[in-house]
Amino acid sequence: MPSLQSEPAWLESPATAFDSSLQQPIQTSERIKPLQIGKLTLPNNLVLAPMAGVTDGSFRLLCARLGAGFTISELASAKAITMKSRQTIDMVRFQGQARPYAVQLFGADPKIMARAAAFIEELQICDAIDINMGCPVPKVVKTGAGSALMKTPELAATLVKAVKQAVSLPVTIKCRIGWSENSINVRDFVKTVVDAGAEAVTVHARTRQAGYSGTAQWHHLEGIKDICGPVPFIANGDISSPEHVSQLYERTGCDGYMIGRGCVGKPWLFSQLLGHDYFLDHKIQWKIFRHHLIDMLMEHGPTAVPLFRVHLFGYLKSHANAARLRHALCNERNPEVVLQTGHDFFST
Repeated sequence: MPSLQSEPAWLESPATAFDSSLQQPIQTSERIKPLQIGKLTLPNNLVLAPMAGVTDGSFRLLCARLGAGFTISELASAKAITMKSRQTIDMVRFQGQARPYAVQLFGADPKIMARAAAFIEELQICDAIDINMGCPVPKVVKTGAGSALMKTPELAATLVKAVKQAVSLPVTIKCRIGWSENSINVRDFVKTVVDAGAEAVTVHARTRQAGYSGTAQWHHLEGIKDICGPVPFIANGDISSPEHVSQLYERTGCDGYMIGRGCVGKPWLFSQLLGHDYFLDHKIQWKIFRHHLIDMLMEHGPTAVPLFRVHLFGYLKSHANAARLRHALCNERNPEVVLQTGHDFFST
């Protein structure tokens, strides 16, 4: 397998400008290739999933540097954006943001969603607007947003149309296979949003009822590409290896792959899927770990270490003493201790 000839400069200096060369696959194939979403061209079809409390600016940049062809913000409240919430706007706006990049909005009011999308476009911080139709969290669902939209496909279609009328950016959606095991309606739902004008569709192969538990039900993704036609269909759910990409493509003929928890603690998964092997060296992984924490300190200040904890436990997942380390570090706030822990782990 081909490898880079020299170590990327950003591993030693977090301030190094973004270099898009690692987003190019070693060899374009049916599975891994560039992707067109409306007028937007992605360098490859590997997408970093939006994850609340995980995909902050630092992690989006890290994954893009490691090869992700498209990154998406944490879900942001359309209502909060229309109210000019500084916290919400800062969450989706990152000074070092790698492009292409989408801001994901959630809401159930077409007018508010349209105003929020228009405001985001005015900021010129992203290349697409993604509408969340899959979040299972109660505080989102109770407003009629997120995966609750799986029960109201007509409203979902109205949201797509309203946002498309408000912006010139591509408008995409992410949904689930249904509300529950007794109401799996993904095929009809996808047809509805595609007919409404969605320019890409991502489906997480779980129901709202399942949340993030159990195994993704890939069989429910079969046939979705036929419904989407020329509109890109991106598969999501339990993708954590090259074998998973191959299996999903063979089963679904999908146009792209959205990776979520599979890259937490393993952000070099994107490089691996693109055919690079440089980042499988433990010394390089340690430098990625260090770079990640330093970038988070620069972005978040004193709160960075607690926010980094989800990533820290991901990195340490394969450690023989992972449970003991999690217990010892669950309240740690000293970045030097965390850095030393990472150094010791990747040196063994």
